[in-house]
Amino acid sequence: MNTEEMLRWRIERHLLGSERATDPVDVARRVSGVHAQVAASAAEAVRLRTTVDADLDAGLDAALYERRTLVRTWAARGTLHLLPAADLPAWVAAMSTRTRETKNSWLKYHGVTAEQMTRLIAAAPHVLGGTPLTREELAGALIADLGDDSLRGPLTQGFGAILKPLAFRGLLCSGPPRGRNVTFVAPRAWIGEWDDVPVDDAIDTLALAYLGAYGPADAAEFARWFDLAPPLAKKAFARLDIVDTGAGFVPPGITVGSADTVHLLPAFDPYTVGSLRQLDTVSTGPRAAVSRPQGWISPTLVVNGRIIGTWEADAATGVPAVTPFGRLPAAVRRALPEVTITR
Repeated sequence: MNTEEMLRWRIERHLLGSERATDPVDVARRVSGVHAQVAASAAEAVRLRTTVDADLDAGLDAALYERRTLVRTWAARGTLHLLPAADLPAWVAAMSTRTRETKNSWLKYHGVTAEQMTRLIAAAPHVLGGTPLTREELAGALIADLGDDSLRGPLTQGFGAILKPLAFRGLLCSGPPRGRNVTFVAPRAWIGEWDDVPVDDAIDTLALAYLGAYGPADAAEFARWFDLAPPLAKKAFARLDIVDTGAGFVPPGITVGSADTVHLLPAFDPYTVGSLRQLDTVSTGPRAAVSRPQGWISPTLVVNGRIIGTWEADAATGVPAVTPFGRLPAAVRRALPEVTITR
């Protein structure tokens, strides 16, 4: 396959071509997790990939907090994702290999010692179960259990980074919001059924799923995407039955889509996040307009799998204002009737 064919195949695999899912869980599984830093963007990413026209927010809430078939937790690269609940044991097994949070530089930056982090991890199962706790309540329970009030600042300030190692070990995920406050629960108590997965099996499963959504790619790119130790990724690729395209590996039996596609993808869309470094998906010059400072990933205009512009909704009208990276073909303009073009 050439680059154009690979990009069209990836669009199909992301449920943005001829196929759509009927359930948010299927979307999360197909794209190896839906980015959930921004709730509205996550909902839009799911909406674009499903056939369901009902109230999507209600559908996501039902999957997360009623059926509990979907979970919101810190996952790949330590960022918030929506994941299928049934797949969480595999994610946890793979994430348990992470070592970044044991490094002195990480500990010092977040104001804790290695001993305190070890004690926090050990205390979490004592204080967190199936009853949702707000961040303040969880902090208070951990501090009371450990008798260490110096942990109050690290536990309650910032974006919750000190809680990520608990999530990586399957000790914590999001519970239903309480007003404007987030809550946390223990996944094993919240989900119910939990079968531990051997580490190698977990990494193999996630690597194959990754290639099925973001291939062709090599082991180094999978390691970067997941934030996995490169040797573990390399061993997984050696074990897998995958096809070397010359530009990277893909699962066997791929089929290339033929229809043209034009999409306005939301901020932090999985397709954009997973494609920035591969296959000349976006030209080098405007890459900074897509991947911006402080980790912000812009909403993008994607045509046949290639990122060719960014967009933002007009504050007054809500109409998308598209900034293309070059001249837009007439066919693309015709496919975007409800937008303004800024150049």
